[in-house]
Amino acid sequence: MIISCPHCRTKYQVTYEAIGSAGRKVQCAQCLQAWDARPSPPAKVKGESVEESDVLFDDMAEDALDEMIASEEAAVLAEKAVAKPIAEPTGRVKPTDAAEQRKRLAAYSRRRNAMTSRLPLARLRRAARSGGAVLLAGILAFGYFGRAAIVERYPDLAGLYQAIGLGVNVVGLDFDGLETLRTLSNGKDMLLVSAQIVGRNQKPVAVPPVVVSLLDEAGNAVYEWSVAPRVSDLMAGERATFDTRLSLPPSEAVRVRLSFAGGAGTQSSPGTSPVRYNPPQNSDQNAPVAAASED
Repeated sequence: MIISCPHCRTKYQVTYEAIGSAGRKVQCAQCLQAWDARPSPPAKVKGESVEESDVLFDDMAEDALDEMIASEEAAVLAEKAVAKPIAEPTGRVKPTDAAEQRKRLAAYSRRRNAMTSRLPLARLRRAARSGGAVLLAGILAFGYFGRAAIVERYPDLAGLYQAIGLGVNVVGLDFDGLETLRTLSNGKDMLLVSAQIVGRNQKPVAVPPVVVSLLDEAGNAVYEWSVAPRVSDLMAGERATFDTRLSLPPSEAVRVRLSFAGGAGTQSSPGTSPVRYNPPQNSDQNAPVAAASED
């Protein structure tokens, strides 16, 4: 029998058994299009037998039919392969060595840092950080070594320096060798105070009056008086002796503080010392006993 492709009109000579009575789906070898081929009833030819009709199919027609059937089967197999889910891999993945991985990451980081460090923006950042560090170091050095000049110009900053444990000598003078003695003189209680005033400034500094404060156990001033020094000015390395006495000092006084009288009643460069007392009954009172002769 002869079948014809409905798409390109190519004709093929096939046997009735190749198509079957129910028909089948075939593919054109010329245009590769598929269609359902239906058999037509075989025509009875007088004087011809089945063997004679088979002679009509030459080798070329049979090869074309075989090619058409093979292409159809390949198409069906391809559709089944697409529909089949992808199987998960069954092989075990070889674990990566942690030390080797860290080594690779470190090498990668070094290469990346080396590349970025050569960029202009990275150089600008390094210069900015270096400049900022130098500027900060300069500010800290000036704030430490020049704190006297800073507090002299801005007195409110003195509390800040005291809070961080840095004393500020604005006056340019200091006390040294402070000694106190509480004794009897002509039957009266007497407090003797002596010290040395030391110059700390390279230039001559006027010596202001010295304020003597008597403190109780809590550190509160219970009595104060001022004494004019014997010298008018001092410079670095120079010393001047200072001494004073007070009759009938308060009994609650246990320490003595010296300070310079500043502007607006401010005090600076304090020095403190425990009061040494020599009572008539030789009893110890909050300080070492010092021998004293009665004047």
